[in-house]
Amino acid sequence: LGYYFIRKLSDVPIPENTGDFRMISRRVINQLTDLQEKHGFLRGLVAYVGFEQTFVMYDRDARHADNGKYSRLTGSIKIGLNGLIGFSTKPLFIMALLGFLLALFSFLIGMFYFLSKILGADITPGLPTTVILITFFSGVQLLGLGLIGEYIGRIYDEVKRRPMYIIDKKIGFEKE
Repeated sequence: LGYYFIRKLSDVPIPENTGDFRMISRRVINQLTDLQEKHGFLRGLVAYVGFEQTFVMYDRDARHADNGKYSRLTGSIKIGLNGLIGFSTKPLFIMALLGFLLALFSFLIGMFYFLSKILGADITPGLPTTVILITFFSGVQLLGLGLIGEYIGRIYDEVKRRPMYIIDKKIGFEKE
């Protein structure tokens, strides 16, 4: 489920069902260490640097001692959120969009109450005002948070200082 959301929302194509145990060439390690990320999602960072990858399937033996402290539920949620937050700002855009739609919905509710009143429907006094105000201002707040989140997401992207591209090979350039 986590990989599904990461695949749909991430800006980097991250391979599914990969682990952090891997063989990595020195070139990739150099690129990864140059990124200097404190909360790095290794599966995403390896995909981000963009070198060719291949998969080696193996059967992992059971642990010889102890059960380990990794919780499949909370650990998977933490890793999934780390991957989503580190490689996408789309959730922030979705929040802003939901806020706009909620504010629009409050307008439609207002039209419904207005038409109901004109047609003579018996409406509890004060209910339309309360419903419209709550939905409208909830939408405005969500829209505002989404917009602020967009700015913070852009700042976050700049602070990570990830290179726009990584050069794999230089062909036709003299060594200096």
